[in-house]
Formats: sequence, C-alpha cells, structure tokens
Amino acid sequence: MTALPPPPHAPTPNVDPPAPATAAYSYYVLLMLGLVNMVNYVDRNILSVLITPIKAEFQVSDEAMGLLTGLAFIIVHSLFGLPLARLADRTSRRTVIAVGVAVWSTMTAVMGLASTFGQLLILRMGVGIGEAAGAPPSHSLLSDYFPPEKRATALSLFGMGIYAGTMFGYFAAGWLGEEFGWRLTFVAVGVPGLALAALVGATVREPARMAPAPDESILFVLRYLLSKPAFVFLMIAASFHATAAYSAIIWTPTFYGRVYGMTLSQIGLWLGLVSGIGGAIGALGGGLISDRLGRSDKRWYAWVAACVAVLAMPASLAAYLFTDSPRASLFAYFGFILLIGAYNGPLHAMNQFLAKPRMRSMSVAIQLLIVNLIGGVIGPWFIGRACDVLRPEYGEAGIRHAMWAAIGVCTCIASVFYLATSRTLRQGIADASADPEVAEA
Repeated sequence: MTALPPPPHAPTPNVDPPAPATAAYSYYVLLMLGLVNMVNYVDRNILSVLITPIKAEFQVSDEAMGLLTGLAFIIVHSLFGLPLARLADRTSRRTVIAVGVAVWSTMTAVMGLASTFGQLLILRMGVGIGEAAGAPPSHSLLSDYFPPEKRATALSLFGMGIYAGTMFGYFAAGWLGEEFGWRLTFVAVGVPGLALAALVGATVREPARMAPAPDESILFVLRYLLSKPAFVFLMIAASFHATAAYSAIIWTPTFYGRVYGMTLSQIGLWLGLVSGIGGAIGALGGGLISDRLGRSDKRWYAWVAACVAVLAMPASLAAYLFTDSPRASLFAYFGFILLIGAYNGPLHAMNQFLAKPRMRSMSVAIQLLIVNLIGGVIGPWFIGRACDVLRPEYGEAGIRHAMWAAIGVCTCIASVFYLATSRTLRQGIADASADPEVAEA
C-alpha cells in the first residue's frame, strides 16, 4: 500500500495558543463533552417514549414510526457525519461541536410545532444533521486530552452520557408527555441545549495539533481504514451490536406499554432508572476493565467486547420473552442494558487506536456511517414491520417475538466478529503508530 505522506508541521488554523492541559482541565473538557453527549441522547430518544401519542394523532402505522425513529434520523446523521468530521479534523473541533448542539436543540424544540407527519419527519432529519457534529470531534478531542492507556476509560465516561441522556429523556418524555402532551415535551427538552452550546464554545479549548496531509480526503481515510482487517471486523461487530442497541432503546418503551400496560410516566420512571444506572455502570466498567487488561495485551479490548456481547443474548431473551411480570422483565433488562453498555469504551478505544491521530474525527464518522446505516435503520424498521406482520396472530404481544429476534440474535453474532477483530488488532495498532511524525508515546 502507498505510504502515507508526512504531515506538515504548521499548527492547524482556528486553535487556541498552545498550553499544557492540567489533569483538572482535561476532566473539565470530559465533563463538558459528556454533557453534550447526554443532551444528544435526551433529544434523540424522547421520541421513543412518545411513539404511541404521536402515532395516534397522525394515524400512521408502526412501520412508519419505525422509519421516523430510525431511517429519517440515521440517513442524514450518518451522511453529514463525514463532511462535518473532515471539517473538525481541519479546523476547530470545539466550534463544530458547539454549532451542532445549537442546531439539533433548535430542531428538537421546533418538532413540537409540527402540524403534519411529513413536517415531523423533516425536523427529525434536522436533529440528525446537528447531532452528526457531536461524537466524531468529541472522540478526537478526548484522544488528545487523554493518553492511550486511559483512553478507553475516558471514552467510557463520555459514553455514560448515552445512558444518562436516555434516562433523563425517558423521565422527561414520560412525565411531560403525560402531563402536558408530546408537543410541549419537545419544546421543553430542546431549549436548554442552546445554553450548553454557548458554554462549550466559550470554555472548551482547542489544543494545537499538526495539520492533516493535503491529500487526506474522505476517500483516502476510508481506503486506509478499510485496508485494515481489524477495522473491517470491528465495524461488522459494531453494526450487529448497534442493531441490538438501537432496537432496544427505541422500542422497549412501547414494549412495556403494550405488554404490561404501563403508563407513559411509569415507563419514563422505571426505564429511565434501569437504563441510566445499568448503562452507566456497564459503560464505566467496560472501559476500566479493558484499560486494565489491555496494558498487557491490546487484544483484551476486543475480548471484553466479545464477552459482554455474548452474555447480552440470554439477558435479552429473559427481558422480552421468558418473563411474565414487569418486575422480572425490568430486572432482566437491567442486566441486558448493563452488558450492552459495556462495549462502548472498548469499541471506541479500538477505533481510535486503529486510526492515525490526524484521522480520528473522520474515523469515528466512518464508523457511525457504517454502523448507523445498518443498526440504526434496520433494527427499528425491522421491529416496526415485524409488529405489523405479527399483529393478526399475536395481537400487541407480537412485539415480544420481534424484540428478541432482532436483539438476541444480533448480540450473539456481534461477539463472533469481536473475536475476529482480536486476531489482527495488534498489527493494526502498530501500523497506525508507524508514522514517526504522529506516533504516540
């Protein structure tokens, strides 16, 4: 393969004057970006709790709601992630993030004013465009602020925002949706994000870094990453894992409403607690364990992800199919969400290890493009379609079979490809560190 050209030594434009980052400030940046991630998932996931009232008002099918929650968001989110990540790798990541937060928060608030299902669809796409500016530059910034041996832990703490956001999103959508309706819920949840956008823009410093090589186009980075077998297997594993995760996050609230007759406020409270606490414990635990074990052998990052993926299968079967009471189901779902959250730190750390430093934002965007187009589109759509097909025979209980089919099987397949990733992971990491101009200590 053609060797990568050495990068020029001039710092990138739009960065703050070089200054050593103290440990305290590094964790402040982590806190700010964690809040960004939390708000991202609050705005993204409130729709899943509000599926029933929105469906009733606009008189649409489960399949249509699956497309609204999945396809309308994921397509634009994934495609816009590439140019926004390229912009972040070449300019100020802080600014890209702050503008993105402002855009998606505005679109979320305006969703409450939609008068047709088509308008709701377009605004949901706007949320996806804004949120495309969140994860790629955030991962890249954190990889600059934290050394390799602490990276999975830092990215796991960042990933805890997913579950904190899901928890607060469930709380807000459940309580506000029941008390004030779904429209006011979108407005109330969207507006606070504008204050966070201003805070990030004013207080997060953009560290100095070397400029990317002139020919590192999107296609150039894509060819480089896809030439690494470890990256290819990692993307396949993450795609199956994401199918399970998206399916669970989007359709589990509806599952508890249909199967156990829980109200919106009950769903918001109990799923919020279970998802927030279980997911946060799993995310932090997965990062700490993989960083600890990975000191001796980097393959442990893949092995940890494989272990939690295969254990998630029986937990999902218990949560959706083999329990007859909401209490037992929620207990099993706690175990499932803990396990599904534990792969975040190892997955994202492997992604950053396999990419050269000046490619990191783009590497995350490529991952999100591949993973989201498969997991984020197919999972929610499949469950919505399966519910419509199974309704004549099983009634509303058909969602039980749809959920375990999409989730249990996918987590098991993901574990196989995480193991395949481990076979060439060390070589892929060595290749990414081979350029002396950008090699990490």
